[in-house]
Amino acid sequence: MKGQSLRFLKVATFVGFALLLVLPIWSVKYPPLTDYPNHLARAFILHHLNDPSYQFGRYYAADWGPNPYFLADFLTQVFQRFVGIYAAGRLLLTLCILSLPLSVAFFLRRANRGSEYLSLWAFVVAYNPNFLMGFMSFELSISLCFVVVGVWLDYMHTNQEKYWLLTLVLTTLLFLTHLGGFAMAGVILLLYTVLISGFGRRLLKTVLVFSPGAVLFLHAKLHGWTGRGLDYSGWAAIAKLHTMLVPFQEYTLAVKYITILGILITVAYFLWRRKYLRIQYVWIAVVVAIVTVHWIVPPKMYGDVAFIDYRFCIFAFLCSLAIPDFRGPRTLPIVLATAIFVIHIFQTGFYFASEQTHLSNIAKTFQYIPPNSLVLAYTAKGSVSWEKSDDLHFWGYGVIERGWITPRLFHQRALQPLQLRVPMYSDDDPLGEKLLKGEYTIDLVGKNYEYVWASNVSYLDPYLEKIADPLVSQGNLWIFRSKSFSGHPNSSTEDHLKTGYE
Repeated sequence: MKGQSLRFLKVATFVGFALLLVLPIWSVKYPPLTDYPNHLARAFILHHLNDPSYQFGRYYAADWGPNPYFLADFLTQVFQRFVGIYAAGRLLLTLCILSLPLSVAFFLRRANRGSEYLSLWAFVVAYNPNFLMGFMSFELSISLCFVVVGVWLDYMHTNQEKYWLLTLVLTTLLFLTHLGGFAMAGVILLLYTVLISGFGRRLLKTVLVFSPGAVLFLHAKLHGWTGRGLDYSGWAAIAKLHTMLVPFQEYTLAVKYITILGILITVAYFLWRRKYLRIQYVWIAVVVAIVTVHWIVPPKMYGDVAFIDYRFCIFAFLCSLAIPDFRGPRTLPIVLATAIFVIHIFQTGFYFASEQTHLSNIAKTFQYIPPNSLVLAYTAKGSVSWEKSDDLHFWGYGVIERGWITPRLFHQRALQPLQLRVPMYSDDDPLGEKLLKGEYTIDLVGKNYEYVWASNVSYLDPYLEKIADPLVSQGNLWIFRSKSFSGHPNSSTEDHLKTGYE
């Protein structure tokens, strides 16, 4: 009976934590996640591509394939078959946020049995900056990465081929989720296998589980990313130190430092009671390898993967949870992690709720742009952090609620499953940088678009005022109406462009 009661308590505790974890997502109309509206709008268009109520089919085409954003987009389409787009988006966010502690607990049970309670720290970092910036595919890849590692550990422990085959399948699915998780799984599995089994047959089998994903990557690179460069900014130690703390960062420095202090107290407690402590040295090596990659790669890489310096250290932190094998009293580390988790949820929930007035006021401006209009969005994050730039892609809700047509949707070939059917002017210049450099003319912007959505880009006002009249403003947002819009493309032009594009 005691064992059953303990299991019931663990399940009840997890359910309670899970409900707290998803509460911020389901308690607001507009989750203030930076890229989220853009991804949501793409999912909406894909679902309504042939809906006669919209003009999406004239401008966009589906491009489903074995691409590294496939899983999140596919799941959102599945969810939309049963619920509306807003609920579908929240279901995906819920999957992203809940799968992290579940997958870490799954991993810890195999990497360091008995330390599953440390997955409480995965609850703490669930709302990390990658999630707050709306990187849903990447968030899913973190969780799937730890599932892959856990299944591989099953193979290493049992040598049963069924686990190798399952790892092969899951690793390929991981590629179809995001390159970040796929790459980190490669680093972890290869290093762990070398350290445990050396350079032999098992290492070869480790390489083989990544071969389907590697082939798919090569195919995608050759057929879609050949025009995308890798643009690096200079390496800087301060930037590296700052981004090492990204997993613990949310909206305030106070909560960030409370989290770090809680981790340090937990480490100090383990060392103080070290007679109960054993160290899993192989996971120290894995963590060091991931952190080394973090320090080697320049701070930012745009092109195939943006904010690359934000991506590594959360893997390092979660892997580090497998290092301490502590068999002593655990009340202090459990209570500490729980308390910090509650602080994080309170902070996140408060911020989500506090942003609703601001975002709802922006949504009220949608009424000034008619349904099915051609809208060009120029948006910058302004003076706030990326995590707080929740209005950067907010125009995406206009696509959903008003059927707007815009080239600003994420549509990179061989990456996202949405493509432009008709080439659109100023396709890839959301900040207006190319306009400032004179790479295209503002006059043709006015002829190609009925409205311009300009948020935090006051530096473009002299250009926009030449071709459009200000229609309405809301904070740092201005909506302009073109003076010289020449109308939607006619069918013959559209057919010609479609043939050339495809």
